[in-house]
Amino acid sequence: MRKEIFEKFLPLTFEEREELKKKKLKKHDIATIYLHWFNALVWFVELVTGSALIISKYYRFTPEFWQKIWLEIFGSRGNMLKFHIMVGVTWIIVLLIYGIFGYRNYLLGYIKNMLILTKDDIEWVIKRGQLILGKKVTLPPQGIYNGGQKLYAWDVAVGTILIAITGLVMAFHLGGAGTVRWAIAIHFLGVGMVVMGLFVHIYMAAFMPEERQSFFSMFTGYVNELYAYEHHFKWWQEMVKEREKWLESYKKEIEKELQTHEEAKA
Repeated sequence: MRKEIFEKFLPLTFEEREELKKKKLKKHDIATIYLHWFNALVWFVELVTGSALIISKYYRFTPEFWQKIWLEIFGSRGNMLKFHIMVGVTWIIVLLIYGIFGYRNYLLGYIKNMLILTKDDIEWVIKRGQLILGKKVTLPPQGIYNGGQKLYAWDVAVGTILIAITGLVMAFHLGGAGTVRWAIAIHFLGVGMVVMGLFVHIYMAAFMPEERQSFFSMFTGYVNELYAYEHHFKWWQEMVKEREKWLESYKKEIEKELQTHEEAKA
């Protein structure tokens, strides 16, 4: 492969594309994958039960048939509310365990890779919007996550904190009646923030052909190097350099062992 492509993003030849397709890079650890799908399951369950619990004489959030389905499953709104709270508390506990015991390996990495926006990230968001509107622009190179994914990460992080805190206030009536009322409003705000982001996230990951590698990486943990080169060039450069350093170090260790073996024979 040309040395130039390791230093600057360039259009690839057919042979280079095919060679990169055959190579894999690890993007997600197993703990991250499990947490991702645990979150997805929790969000599905909480949205289903939460939407069915919202009943008011002034408005109806979900159709009557939807509420009847889940009332028949749980037997009563009281049972559904208890289940909703139980799942929510379990979710908070799992997130706390993940954050405390995975502080070095996962939480710091999440903050570094997903919550710190660079100049290139902001430029990517602006130019991505221009591309959607039909304007021809070149997207700047990105790290392991692009600017749009980082904005979504901020949306989820803020929404999660709001939902968790207000959910506990509502479930266990922490504070006075006024505090609980404010908690209800903020809880809905947090849920709305995350749900809006989820629509975009699911559409981009599952239905955009160019992001198919990213979607499957949440099952396998890996993406091919062609995807990494084209969508996350700065991260690809880092991974290639790390691999070269490891290979060089491994080569030196083998040479040292061979030398020691030869000296022992002599």
